[in-house]
Amino acid sequence: MPIELAPAAAALVVLAVASLAGMFPVVKLIRVREAQHELRHGSAGWIRSISGWSVIAFWLLATWFCGTILGDWWASGDLDAAIERSWLRLRILLEIAIAIAESD
Repeated sequence: MPIELAPAAAALVVLAVASLAGMFPVVKLIRVREAQHELRHGSAGWIRSISGWSVIAFWLLATWFCGTILGDWWASGDLDAAIERSWLRLRILLEIAIAIAESD
């Protein structure tokens, strides 16, 4: 595989794996919301029901992080340098994940 196509192929694999992994928590949360459809905005039950969305936020953060590495790799052509530059993004994402976990 030519080096120019490697990031694109990796991006397709990440998209497929992320879609497969994210499908299960999304379906579960949709079923929970459908089962509790009578809850009104502002009620204690409604507030408790939105707490499970952090799983989806973590999934999105992980997918975004992998996507930024692949995009950097595609733009620069150097996977090792892209991974090295990703450490700052990882630190920022971990701080966001901690904030989400604390609010959940």
